[in-house]
Amino acid sequence: LDGFDVETIQKLAKIRIGKSPLPGRSYLISRGTIQRKLKGKFDKNNLKIILPKKPTVSRASLKISSKQLENIVLKEIKGQFQNYEDVKITIKTKLKDIYIPKGKASYKIKRIGKNNKIGGYSSWMLTLMLDQKPAKKVLVRAKVDVFDNVLVAKGVIDKGSKIEKTDLIEVKKDISKEKIGFMAKNQQIVGQHARRDIFENESVRDRLVGRPIVVQKGMPVKVVFKSKNLMLSNTGKAMKSGRKGDVIPVRTLRSKKIVYTVVIDSKNVEVAL
Repeated sequence: LDGFDVETIQKLAKIRIGKSPLPGRSYLISRGTIQRKLKGKFDKNNLKIILPKKPTVSRASLKISSKQLENIVLKEIKGQFQNYEDVKITIKTKLKDIYIPKGKASYKIKRIGKNNKIGGYSSWMLTLMLDQKPAKKVLVRAKVDVFDNVLVAKGVIDKGSKIEKTDLIEVKKDISKEKIGFMAKNQQIVGQHARRDIFENESVRDRLVGRPIVVQKGMPVKVVFKSKNLMLSNTGKAMKSGRKGDVIPVRTLRSKKIVYTVVIDSKNVEVAL
């Protein structure tokens, strides 16, 4: 704005021609647009409008390319699967370049919904932050394939048999469709007994093994009662099968009373206090 009429220049400076465009966009200013905004406001003044050939208004912004967005999502998702041997992530959403106003940019990413499977398809919300405030949200769909070393049966393990270290072998398998926490560790399996037949190359889960039953229903057992200054014993009959540490009912042979006991071994139980 130029001229000798200071008061008119001050009024001109307050005229609103248009709104700022969205970040990363621009629009063309025409002579007609300016004339319409000034119409009827400065009748007594001789105004001359001089414009470049194609005057445009752009807003200062930060460009985040689709490749940058992809790298952010891949890094964050992979970080949440770092406890696994190998993870393959495929972004299914077609990402586009994003523009946000200039400022201190950061981001947050969060998985949407609950999924009890280790991998598979999932949705993630990427929130782009500007000066610690949400500026843009991007919904990303991804497929996560997870591979890890899993204990499997080297051969068929018969139901009820004790599992030895030699019965197991560690192999790399796709566990994407398995439930979270399905894997059992070697030390949790060796020494346990198979609850059913475990087939060759089948993953050995916690639910497939258990402690052996040491007291069978109907077996005679020695019932022991212990206190600080007293120890009593009696004989009884197990009313229920049990493993070491299980609480089972026992009927004493003399008084025919039922007491609840803790299984110590195949011949001894202790009154549960």
